[in-house]
Amino acid sequence: MIKERIRAKLVELQKAKIGLVARLDACERRARENENDLFLELVGVLDAFENLLDNMDTDALDKSAKRALKSVGAIQRKLTRLLEARGLERLEFPDARARVGLCKVVETRATEGAEEGTILEVVRNGYRREDRVLRPAEVITASKSREAREADEPGFGNGSCEGG
Repeated sequence: MIKERIRAKLVELQKAKIGLVARLDACERRARENENDLFLELVGVLDAFENLLDNMDTDALDKSAKRALKSVGAIQRKLTRLLEARGLERLEFPDARARVGLCKVVETRATEGAEEGTILEVVRNGYRREDRVLRPAEVITASKSREAREADEPGFGNGSCEGG
């Protein structure tokens, strides 16, 4: 009788533990998602800083405006360091090749001398945190020129209609 009550209580406690572990996992997942959402919003702030600094004509600025722009650059660097210290990484492409899941190709350009799929320009930086891509990089990649495509595909674009 006592053994049965103890066994029943043990089963009850084990079920409660399983439920608590599942709720804790769900809370941790939600917290991680909320953090990732915040990081993604802060990446948008980094984009705004980058756009401001890249598009500013410093030659047209007076001394005071140049100092202000320098301060804006310092704020951008500080925000970047803060995010990196919390695990945010900018996606890098040392081999200049676009990769599925890490890149979103927004444009292709026919380019002589560059292999198809080579990144010509990163339009918007991509970021990852831990093992998750928060935002893929938006890139412009090389494509074959029309002449190169025609050379690779016999009968393409030469006006011939074989077998017809």
